[in-house]
Amino acid sequence: MNIDYNNEAVAAFSAQCDEFIGSKLIMSNQKIRMLLRCMAYYDELKKLAYDCRFNFDYDDEYNRAIVNLGTATIFRLPASLRKRVALILCLLLDFDEGRRDFVKFVQDFYRADDKNDSYVGFINGIIAPFKEAVLTLLSDDEKADFELRDEKRIEVNAALSEQADYYVKTQITAVKDSKLDLDTRKELVFVLDNFITVLNMRDAQLIKAYWIGLKNLLITNKQYSKNAEALGNVVKSYLQM
Repeated sequence: MNIDYNNEAVAAFSAQCDEFIGSKLIMSNQKIRMLLRCMAYYDELKKLAYDCRFNFDYDDEYNRAIVNLGTATIFRLPASLRKRVALILCLLLDFDEGRRDFVKFVQDFYRADDKNDSYVGFINGIIAPFKEAVLTLLSDDEKADFELRDEKRIEVNAALSEQADYYVKTQITAVKDSKLDLDTRKELVFVLDNFITVLNMRDAQLIKAYWIGLKNLLITNKQYSKNAEALGNVVKSYLQM
């Protein structure tokens, strides 16, 4: 693994992680915020965060990470480095924005007689692996792989966008020409019109939620169920990327 520690982003990230790793529980809020700011400041780190969170389903991966061993419940990070980075980033954002109780998380998954010992467990179980994963993904070999994946993804996205556009426009035409009442037609056209925008946002959870509503609307009107199935296949392709 070839890591360029002379790179400003790499050096800053590594130093920020080392400060976090050497910190005490009382400083955790500040260290979480500083690490997130570091990730948001440098273009290389921002791009890495975007790549890792592309179509990442946080709720699903969070639930997968919780493993009940009978005598204890642990938080096991995914094997994929990209998913690992995405999961930890989302987790740190939850802590920073108050959506998840940091101390409770630490005590639940890194149990010890003392809070500070639990914190050490969190550092070893979350922050140290986060540092290693990010630096590995920033290495020269991994960056080349990312660039190749980006090129392929752009090509695939263009094809999927054309497919989705075709099915949506076909559906809109069918709805406009149908004998449905005016309000139902307006509702369906509005939802279909906005679906391409939702797909291009490439947020897995948002796509899933929007598709559930759209699919139910289409299936309710049986004449559109065939196109709904075809559109559903395009949605699955988006979510698998």
